[in-house]
Amino acid sequence: MKKYVIFITIIIICVAGIVCINLYFGRSQIYNMTSQLQHNYFMKNTDRYFVEFYSGERENVFEYNGVSTQKVAYGIFSVKLFGDNNYAKSLNTFVKLNGKEYIYILEKNPFNSTFMCDVGSVFDDDASIEILIENLDDSYVKLDCISNSFNISYYNALEKGFNVLKNFIKQNSKNNKSCECYLTIVYNKYNNNTNYFWAFMVKTSNLQSKNAVIDAFNGEVVFVS
Repeated sequence: MKKYVIFITIIIICVAGIVCINLYFGRSQIYNMTSQLQHNYFMKNTDRYFVEFYSGERENVFEYNGVSTQKVAYGIFSVKLFGDNNYAKSLNTFVKLNGKEYIYILEKNPFNSTFMCDVGSVFDDDASIEILIENLDDSYVKLDCISNSFNISYYNALEKGFNVLKNFIKQNSKNNKSCECYLTIVYNKYNNNTNYFWAFMVKTSNLQSKNAVIDAFNGEVVFVS
């Protein structure tokens, strides 16, 4: 009886090990095929500006070619000024990231008139992120982490998107073809009552694409194209 129990225990351990290995390599494959993986989203709307901060990982050099290359961390501030302040070409800002103070110059994006800067780091949802814009703020303004309220994490969304489009990915990952994946948070930034979604996109080496949009709260796939 004792030998039987030992034998059954060994079988269970082996099966569990195989499952864990398959899960690991499955997740590793998904991650390696991902060219952009947004982790979170912070924001604050004041009477003078609208500021966003989002961080994650992405290709060091973006190239839509169906191949995911080495990723680097990013953390981007984006500021949209209200009123007569849009004449500025850059913004001098003081930033506190988890209590450490930094000075950044946000450069104007000529395409949408926002001011942007990449701090080159990824942060957790519980990070403390504050900003003080020179000549606009008298004190630091703390950003709210919107993604902290999501029920679907970025990795859950990545796996779900990959599963929804797995046939398309499989078809474009053989016979010298390849594909890369992108996961970002989408929303209406100028609507306080906006819904939030995870947008999962697959781009192939022959420049075809397919998308799946996932509700950030209930995990429902609301759109596939």
